[in-house]
Amino acid sequence: MFFDVKQKSILLPTVCISSILSLVSFALWPVFLIELRHSWALSNIEIGLISGAYFFGYVIATPLFVGFTDKFDAKWIFICGCIVATIGNLGFLFIVEGFWGAMIFWPFVGAGLAGTYMPGLQILNARLKDTERISAVPWYTSCFGIGTGLSYFIMGNIIEKFNYHFAAALSLLGLSLSMVIIISLVQPIPILINSTIDRHPLDFRPVFKRSRSMSYILAYGAHTFELFAYRSWSVALFFFLGTKSSPTLSMTTITSIVSLITLTGMIASILGAKVAQKYNRNDVIILIGLSSFLVAIFAAISVNTILVLAIIILWIYNFFIMLDSGALTAGAIESSDPDIRGAVLAVHSVVGFTGGALGGPLIGLILDHFGGETSEVAWRCALIFMGLGSLIVFLIQLRFRSSKNLKD
Repeated sequence: MFFDVKQKSILLPTVCISSILSLVSFALWPVFLIELRHSWALSNIEIGLISGAYFFGYVIATPLFVGFTDKFDAKWIFICGCIVATIGNLGFLFIVEGFWGAMIFWPFVGAGLAGTYMPGLQILNARLKDTERISAVPWYTSCFGIGTGLSYFIMGNIIEKFNYHFAAALSLLGLSLSMVIIISLVQPIPILINSTIDRHPLDFRPVFKRSRSMSYILAYGAHTFELFAYRSWSVALFFFLGTKSSPTLSMTTITSIVSLITLTGMIASILGAKVAQKYNRNDVIILIGLSSFLVAIFAAISVNTILVLAIIILWIYNFFIMLDSGALTAGAIESSDPDIRGAVLAVHSVVGFTGGALGGPLIGLILDHFGGETSEVAWRCALIFMGLGSLIVFLIQLRFRSSKNLKD
């Protein structure tokens, strides 16, 4: 027996809560890397590789999971994503004891996100009207910020008393609850395929022919590079800043700050999406991209200031990073046709999280090259390098605004 949650007022919170619960494990590695870097004797590039492995798993799994939402009900694909993430967390619970174990199982957790994040959006797309769909996008995508922020808070409190095995066990509980909610409360529906369209669900060529869609997709790749470079290294950055203060910041305090910073990103995502919906989306994203890059420069300078000021500026930087998140995804959806919407979201995710996969390792490389995680110069270079993501967003959107080929 399924409860009817087709109405937006019930369906949206249901899918959002399930998405949040599926993200409990997100901060397991970013938080525990502070402890495991010593016990596993890891270099910064190895830490970055493990961070990037999460997004590598996401990128590899996305074409399959998201592409097939054009052929199958996304509800069941969401469940499959939870199962894949469960495999990764079981590995951390029972098997992982070093670099190679983490490199094998952490990608499964990322692949699980590929089966829940965009398929969760497709659950809504298939059950909401056009106007409701565009309005729901920023609320749903902002739940990624809630889920990741909650994950930082949970993991930050766990690390004081427990190890990463316990963190993985708690993540499994979140995934189980997520599956129960989706199975119990979301009514399955048939996918209506346009009989005039003969396209394999893994054929993404039509997406690359849509210049407007690609303008948002490519910009999303640059945005996600910056966002996940920041999130992968934010705990380590605040740990570095905390060690310079007197008294030093505890890990619980650090992860609580990171959690609050991540949660306020939800407000930025919704705000940016609403402004882009009211005004010219392209112009709004151009302004956000340039502004975010400038704030990244201020954030780099702030590394050598007093702790409170540094935290405030880094908080503002995260807010600016998130301003175009919902706007870019809503733009990709708005510029797509229903029969290839799953394909558009698949390419959107692959390009986006390829950027995310590169962010962690490249920042680790920057840190190692400029003096390590205890060097102010290294962190300044890392923050400026992160900010290049917003600069690329600015340049891509500026290029497509001036182009005469925006018609699809």
